[in-house]
Amino acid sequence: MTIEFKDYYAALGVKKDASADDIKQAYRRLAKQHHPDLHLEKDKARASDKFKEINEAYEVLSDSAKKAKYDRIGPDWDARREPATHPGAGEASYEFRQGGQGDSFAGFSDFFETLFGEAGARGFGGGEAFQGASSKGQDEEAELPLALEDSLQGGDKKISILAPILCPVCRGSGRQGNRFCPACAGVGEAKREKSITVHLPKNIRDGMRLRLRGQGGPASRGAPAGDLFLRIRLLPHPAFKVSGSDLEATVTVMPGQASLGGEIAVPTLEGAIRIRIPAGTHSGRRLRIAGQGLGKDDGARGDLYAVVRIDIPGRIDERMERLYRELREAGS
Repeated sequence: MTIEFKDYYAALGVKKDASADDIKQAYRRLAKQHHPDLHLEKDKARASDKFKEINEAYEVLSDSAKKAKYDRIGPDWDARREPATHPGAGEASYEFRQGGQGDSFAGFSDFFETLFGEAGARGFGGGEAFQGASSKGQDEEAELPLALEDSLQGGDKKISILAPILCPVCRGSGRQGNRFCPACAGVGEAKREKSITVHLPKNIRDGMRLRLRGQGGPASRGAPAGDLFLRIRLLPHPAFKVSGSDLEATVTVMPGQASLGGEIAVPTLEGAIRIRIPAGTHSGRRLRIAGQGLGKDDGARGDLYAVVRIDIPGRIDERMERLYRELREAGS
């Protein structure tokens, strides 16, 4: 039977020179993404296959001894043999160990069993735990939707997030004996809803990332938790369009105001203000109101543009009709 070579680096999406921390983070990200319990029933089989693939890849690449052996053998492994000295032999011969039967590898491939045998499973070979004794918890990232008004004011804001906690079954190890923990599927974490208070700076911008120290992934054995990074997403607003740090609002003007000029009310994020419009204002004209936009990188604020829309009354009396007729005759 031909046994297919498994590219464990490709399975985790990492390069061959990736650090142990990079390998761990790639595994945890993919394990969460492909966890079968997070998929619809019709997608569970595909997710389960992918989950087994990345678990097997992590089983090898997270263990220095297995990784060294895997790197030494390489893609042309079927044409090579591991050196093993036999008693009485004058020189080293080369052979693979054949893996035992049964469920020791929790669905690992024939390629894994052929390379590492029964002792290669972490429960038998004593490989390093899912989380090292001094390994900091993983950094997490979440999105924080904000109203435009909140982005200006800053201050403390209470939010609820699904926060990671150590899996209560395996206590963060990701293992139960020689198997991946069935409760967390090897991730070492569970989720629970948690309320936290975030201090927002003033004039916060869309896409800004806020760092909350110690609010990220947990760590076992007393190591510090990771950090939580909140990515700001400004929500659509019913009265304003956003263009970078500038805002745009539509204001309705009557024909007499547009022709003769006068004062109109303009909405801002901090309440309505009144501005003067010049005589002869046409529909579509943009009136700039400096410093009434959103926060900028330099700490200043963008501008607000009031876009004029000329409207006419839905009903007019006899006097207004007479005036409109006179205006029409004067303009003809």
